[in-house]
Amino acid sequence: MQRVGRIRTGMVAIVGLAAAIGGCSSDLGLNNVTLVPKPETVLRKPDWATFSGGKSDFELRPITAADLVDAAGQCAGAAERSVNADGAGSPTGAVVPPAAGGIALQMTECDVVRRAGPAEKVDFAADETGERVVVLTYARGPWPGVYRFRGGRLASIERAPAPPPAPAKSQKPIAKKPAGT
Repeated sequence: MQRVGRIRTGMVAIVGLAAAIGGCSSDLGLNNVTLVPKPETVLRKPDWATFSGGKSDFELRPITAADLVDAAGQCAGAAERSVNADGAGSPTGAVVPPAAGGIALQMTECDVVRRAGPAEKVDFAADETGERVVVLTYARGPWPGVYRFRGGRLASIERAPAPPPAPAKSQKPIAKKPAGT
């Protein structure tokens, strides 16, 4: 029994010595502990929310005559896009399918027409500064709505006017047959 007691005491001593040596090799001070984060780390954007591109990536290209619709709501060069498959350049008269994708603010007039198709109603005006104002109205189609442009760029999008309610059918009361006949 004494021998088992000595072995046990020796093991406890070795474990205690190992813990003491391990504790001396690490910094157990409270110098590096921060309970409250620093303000610059709280207000900083996370890395995933930053943009690594340049300022030129945010600049819009200038509006040209090819970006503006005419009185019929068509873009210049619409006939060139509807050429036949052999590329001969003769218009086929076929309707060009709308471009895929959504519609966003700052798009040009023709970008919207390419996505939503020909407008049902086109209104032209000029504001107090003489800037071009165009309103394209789509009651049906993939992107119904009222699109307002200023200077050739999409400035606002409104919900399309609701179609008039369908006339209610007059229902005649159904005459019930008397029971027992």
